[in-house]
Amino acid sequence: WGLQDKFVVLYSGNMGWFHDLETIIEAAKILKSHTEIEFVFVGEGHKKEYIRNYIEEYRLRNCQLHTYVDRDCLGLLLAAGDVGLVSLNEGQEGLSVPSKTFGLMAAGLPIFGIMSERSEIAQIIKENDFGEVIRPGDAVSLASLVLALSKDSDQAKVWGDNAKKAIEDKYNLNIIADKYLDLIKNINQ
Repeated sequence: WGLQDKFVVLYSGNMGWFHDLETIIEAAKILKSHTEIEFVFVGEGHKKEYIRNYIEEYRLRNCQLHTYVDRDCLGLLLAAGDVGLVSLNEGQEGLSVPSKTFGLMAAGLPIFGIMSERSEIAQIIKENDFGEVIRPGDAVSLASLVLALSKDSDQAKVWGDNAKKAIEDKYNLNIIADKYLDLIKNINQ
């Protein structure tokens, strides 16, 4: 995909009703003169056509749009990212939890969450210090954070390490399964 020597801002997953892709693509427009930054959208969904049309209308050469990759290539896709994006429209907290977050964390990527600070994922990002939470619609702040992180590899490494540590210490399958087992045991007592 020609991502060598690029700072890759990765959105991978469903592009559906619940996701705030408008803020992301507007941030890409703000950063269009920064040729070292590439926004990569991978997935399908209702808003994909909107993204495609926006890229064409504003001639955004800093954006790529792809379909889902095969499962065996997902690790390569995540490894290509420098920062992962997760988004959720205002008012959707409690109704939807972007599960893509955990794959990004496992890959050791810093994450910018475009969502209400009340959402579960926003709380996880803040509690484990692996990125920033941006209010939906605030493309200027998102663009600013992307630009700053593209110039600060030390901060990117700290956040990436924190994301991976959170998966290892709190959110891996064995730990979660044990918590469910304890919960079930306590219900029967």
